[in-house]
Amino acid sequence: RVFDIDPASDRTTTLMVGQFGFGRDGRSHDVGYLAIGSVHGFVPPRWHNADHAIDIDDHWQAKDLRRSVVHQFVVRNDELTWPDEATAFPAVCLLRDTDASGLVVQFSLSQMSVPIAPDQPSRWQLNGTIAPWYPHELRTYPAGRLLVPDHRGPSRADGRLHNLSVELTDTHALLNMITAVPVNANGPVDLGDLELRTAGSDRLVARLPREMYLGQEFILACGLVTVP
Repeated sequence: RVFDIDPASDRTTTLMVGQFGFGRDGRSHDVGYLAIGSVHGFVPPRWHNADHAIDIDDHWQAKDLRRSVVHQFVVRNDELTWPDEATAFPAVCLLRDTDASGLVVQFSLSQMSVPIAPDQPSRWQLNGTIAPWYPHELRTYPAGRLLVPDHRGPSRADGRLHNLSVELTDTHALLNMITAVPVNANGPVDLGDLELRTAGSDRLVARLPREMYLGQEFILACGLVTVP
């Protein structure tokens, strides 16, 4: 179910999800799922980006065509069912056998299509991922340290980075850039090599070459990047 908490605002569109399943190929009454579980509560919008798509002209719906939003929800282990067919798929077995407390499902909606006729629904591009979920992580908000753009700096004609999160280990930086990089008709926009630095001492923590967010792997990983 989709509803607006505040009908006067386009930033409050919230989802309610009853069940989540993955792995089905074909019609549900012909082919079963590899995992299925119940979802509870609301799935509010996160990380609104009014300028995700930067090559939109003066279309009357340009505001909607440019924007993106992130949603996230959790399916707990005690609500999950793994059918026997799941054992045939290594990736599914890895998800099932982790020591996590459930699965987190994160996805973005962006690049809305132009309606083909009046009063007809629009289609949105959906990108997302499924991963283990741990109790110290929020259910409806991306995990990690939040980094937000500094709008006091100079703007670029080809856009700027948007919200992302980072989690550091002793050896790696894990970046969640699901909607951080602006896009055009050709895909992610080249913003050059990126660096993660400390705010106080400006010490270099990690470097992200442009190739890591411009390639097909970045798109397939839905913006999840790991660097030394």
